[in-house]
Amino acid sequence: MAKKIFPGNWVAQLSSYQGQGVVSEPGRVYYQKTGYAKVDSTGGTSFDVVIPSPDLRGDDKARADITGLTLPAGANVYSVGIRVPDVRKDKGVGTATSGLVGTNTNRLKVADAIGNDATITTTKVASSSADLAVGSTTIAPGTSVTGLVTAATLAGAETLKVYVTDSTGTSAGSTLTSTATGGTYLIVTVSYFVDDAVPNSEDVGTPYVVEQGA
Repeated sequence: MAKKIFPGNWVAQLSSYQGQGVVSEPGRVYYQKTGYAKVDSTGGTSFDVVIPSPDLRGDDKARADITGLTLPAGANVYSVGIRVPDVRKDKGVGTATSGLVGTNTNRLKVADAIGNDATITTTKVASSSADLAVGSTTIAPGTSVTGLVTAATLAGAETLKVYVTDSTGTSAGSTLTSTATGGTYLIVTVSYFVDDAVPNSEDVGTPYVVEQGA
């Protein structure tokens, strides 16, 4: 677990790999965990979320990737989202494409269970599958975000995955593949806060104890 930081030191995206949190308001530590789910030519109907190692070279990866994006029990979740990226090498040339190939009317979402859709509660976390539907056998680059004004406190730990569903958004769909070189990396993010720990004696300027000399 990374050491929590404070607003004056918050100059970059929080480290999902290190589990870094920020005390952006007293009494609460905020987290934003971000990872990817890779869709390749083999494809599938569900995909694990990977939190990548800071060591990006495959032949020199001292720290392994983390497979699985798990939210702890007691996390106060207020936002979850997924992005289907534009995989063109040159974004200024041609038409935006995700490289994804699927069955028309199927949908895509990030969720803790395939039966959960467009919701954040004490037991459910899911983006809206309706936002990312297959049309003309592909899913256009885009995003889906589900958010709350008042966060929901999770009753237990929840692990997020990317699911391909049918047109209902709550049952399994058909295999989704990618024709993009190297695959299509779907970006997943979730934001939550937890109560901060009560300060200890190192955080407070308590008086020194003066002992009488012999």
